[in-house]
Amino acid sequence: VEGHLDDPAFTVDRLSREACVSKPQLHRKLTEAIGLSAVQYIRSIRLLKARALLLQEGKNITSVALDCGFQDPGYFTRVFKRTHGLTPREW
Repeated sequence: VEGHLDDPAFTVDRLSREACVSKPQLHRKLTEAIGLSAVQYIRSIRLLKARALLLQEGKNITSVALDCGFQDPGYFTRVFKRTHGLTPREW
């Protein structure tokens, strides 16, 4: 996932192909191991990277969103706030 962080087209389909498992098997294994679906797992990795990038000086929210694979900065802000309880600007 980290190797494709800035690629918004990196989906569960691609992750399952790269992991050489079916989508249902990937979902089951991730849910058992970490309690997240494949979509939630990809999003959580992206948001962790976004947190780190937001702490760097000179980074704006739009560039962080794009660097982490979110095409819509508004959606990024909503997901970030839902997950962390703060907007990216407050972070």
